Amino acid sequence: MKILLPSIYYPFIGGVSIHVENLIKNLNKLDDFEFHILNYDFDCTIENSFDNVTVHKVPYFSKLRGPSYILNGYKIGKKIIKNEKIDLIHSHYAAPQGFLGAILGKKCNIPTVLTLHGSDVLNLSKNTFGKYFFNYAVYNSEKIICVSEFLKNNLKTNFNIDSNVIYNGFDEELFNPLDNDKNYGLFVGSLVEQKGIFYFLESIKNIDFDFKIIGNGPLYNKILDFIKVNNINNVELLGTKTQSQVSEYLKNCSFLVLPSISEGLGMTIIEAFACKKAVIGSNVGGIPELIKDEINGYIVPPKNTKILEDKINMLVNDKNLRKSLGNEGLNYSKNFSWRLSSKKTYDIYDSLLNR
Repeated sequence: MKILLPSIYYPFIGGVSIHVENLIKNLNKLDDFEFHILNYDFDCTIENSFDNVTVHKVPYFSKLRGPSYILNGYKIGKKIIKNEKIDLIHSHYAAPQGFLGAILGKKCNIPTVLTLHGSDVLNLSKNTFGKYFFNYAVYNSEKIICVSEFLKNNLKTNFNIDSNVIYNGFDEELFNPLDNDKNYGLFVGSLVEQKGIFYFLESIKNIDFDFKIIGNGPLYNKILDFIKVNNINNVELLGTKTQSQVSEYLKNCSFLVLPSISEGLGMTIIEAFACKKAVIGSNVGGIPELIKDEINGYIVPPKNTKILEDKINMLVNDKNLRKSLGNEGLNYSKNFSWRLSSKKTYDIYDSLLNR
């Protein structure tokens, strides 16, 4: 089976890249596949993890990244479809990738699948310019996958579109318990507004405990300035880390904090659970589908630094509490498996190709 994947991918680090990598790894256990990824152009050299994956660089202009990716991706994609005899297109994120996939599918008469990851539904669909690309992608894709029930309900309520929920999994080889607790709280995520990073910093500045932030993004320098101006001495900004490195930080942390303002699901929560860690997360998006309040972690109102500080202090001051919450998290993580997620995805492919 030959699949064209319009998607962001390595060397660009983020939830979608990790999702696509794990999906490919587990789909390869189910059938003979050949994957062609339409990725943003990049300068560096990367080592391909799979023999059956070809990453095609799509040139773009930084100030017109979406439109230029669509234009150049269409030209490149058409050639790949013709030369490689592609069977199916599976796009990740509504636009520009899903928009490109939908156009190629219609033009070349190929079945299309679109996975919505969160901010495309929650933010892009409301953007003055982006909503037109979003609407085209969701109304012209034959099957849509959402990574949470929250996204599925949002799509049905606001766009009257049915979709399938397939949760993200976690890499069981990387994320597993080490039973270490080296006395630091951890944040892992892109440094963007919707992750609520400044509320996190505000909530920890008076807590006598160490914290680490893993991630990169447009707010990196603003975060550095915020830390300096507010004289926050208990936090370390670590920048981008590989999945292997993230797993080590998770295995050794005391707990994870995800203070998002909006969130499709929160894959890092599942990974923290798999490492037997307690988690504090905001009551937004798909996070309450993962965190059961006072059972495997704590749910807090978004943007409420006082309540967030109180919950963090509870975990800081009670090692046995974070252990018991972590034990429940580990049990809950068994509900999330890339093996199961890839099988459900494979069934969707099969339904489109054998109708």
